Amino acid sequence: MDVSRLKEARVAVVGDLICDKYVFGKVERISPEAPVPVVRVEKESYFLGGASNVALNLKSLGATVRLFGVIGNDTCGKRLLNMIRESGIETNGVLVLDDRPTTLKTRVIAQSQQIVRFDREKILKIDKKVAFEIARMVKESGVNAVIVSDYGKGVVSEYLIKSIVELGVFVAVDPKIKNAYAYKNVNIITPNLKEAEEISGVEIDAFVNGIELAAKKIIKKTNCEYLLITQGEKGMSLFDKSGLIMYQPSKAKDVYDVTGAGDTVIATLTASVSAGFDIKDAVKISNAAAGVVVGKMGTATVSLNELKEAL
Repeated sequence: MDVSRLKEARVAVVGDLICDKYVFGKVERISPEAPVPVVRVEKESYFLGGASNVALNLKSLGATVRLFGVIGNDTCGKRLLNMIRESGIETNGVLVLDDRPTTLKTRVIAQSQQIVRFDREKILKIDKKVAFEIARMVKESGVNAVIVSDYGKGVVSEYLIKSIVELGVFVAVDPKIKNAYAYKNVNIITPNLKEAEEISGVEIDAFVNGIELAAKKIIKKTNCEYLLITQGEKGMSLFDKSGLIMYQPSKAKDVYDVTGAGDTVIATLTASVSAGFDIKDAVKISNAAAGVVVGKMGTATVSLNELKEAL
């Protein structure tokens, strides 16, 4: 497969913009104040998270990408906006709102293990006027595929999904349980196993064919064309209304951090479809990309050269 064609992809990313902060340090003792580790901080780093990490994955593959979402009018929002600009992604579609802080996820890492994560956020649905403006900008962006990156922070709504589906382009959704009712008539939804269980109401491990049963319920509930359930180290399974189309085993050699792996999967899959690959080849390409990115620490991306090598 000539993945150089991914440079021809034109994809919009719509969703929740998140700033990821990593605090790296060492643990050498337990606190005398409480039974918790004392982390001696050595380094702090910031990364694009949420929908902005999806956009960065697309940029890393050489695709043309447009990003749409909201940030708060705060220091964290300014930092995130600058990081997006520095990555070479346009920020015209990023709206600044006064009614919320920019979502900040802080992870504390010691001896390569995540000790704790704390989130600074205000989950509040954007009003219809803002959703209308985002839908209008997406329509005028000239893309042939849209990724809806839903982290449950308030950007994604039934109205916004409906407006995007009506554009007639390929629409892929990285879902959250609270908005499952909204993902009507999209082309593909990409839940992990836990999300598939929550959306379908099926305890997958309790049945011999649990994953097939969950897939059937989700497809019936949303009327999506395809469903891709990612299964971590077990790979991923692609379904349509007729059932299982293909199973793709994981290509990961080493797994250091699964943070952002779902972003890589949906970015690579959608870029592949946008560039003209069929859905099965798109799944194979995205599976290879995921195998690369889980071997890196933090919210990482995969380059075109790394993807060629993995394939």
